[in-house]
Amino acid sequence: MSNPEQFERIFVELVVQRAEKKGFNKSEFARKVWPEAHPKSSAAKWAAIRGRVSKTGNPQGVLLSDAMRIASILDEDVTYLIACAKYLSEQSPDK
Repeated sequence: MSNPEQFERIFVELVVQRAEKKGFNKSEFARKVWPEAHPKSSAAKWAAIRGRVSKTGNPQGVLLSDAMRIASILDEDVTYLIACAKYLSEQSPDK
């Protein structure tokens, strides 16, 4: 894995695809990941992670604790999601 940022973007895209497949919309998924946050705050955080909004112009990174919450909501093992993202990043022509 030569590009950690690319790996993280692939991880996020993988999560987005799996969340959509399970029928979650963006705001519902965000509320489940960060139930302690205000719904608008959780939606803004998820949008920033997906790369849609950011003060810096770069997508927000994914904390390991957030990755674990995400995996739990998707009923998946976090290590499996990480392994899938690693495999996909190694197959990507943009390595």
